[in-house]
Amino acid sequence: MNWRVEIDPRAEKDLGRLSERDRNRILVFLHDRVATHPNPAALATRLTGSKEGLSRFRVGDYRLIVKFLNGRLVVLVIEIGNRREVYR
Repeated sequence: MNWRVEIDPRAEKDLGRLSERDRNRILVFLHDRVATHPNPAALATRLTGSKEGLSRFRVGDYRLIVKFLNGRLVVLVIEIGNRREVYR
């Protein structure tokens, strides 16, 4: 049972700003590790504070803020950014 990865338009814009190397690294991570994992929430870290209910994946210096839609088996990528900027 594979999960589907969807990227929000805002995150798509964030992804477009990255270098090709970083963009490919993130996309490979999402499609090879997250989409094929039986429970991708186990790979993520839950967030607290103003981003409660969301989770994050770490890919190098970048953080992927995601929301799991369990009923539809979807991982929705909400935001992509450098670790020093993404939590603001």
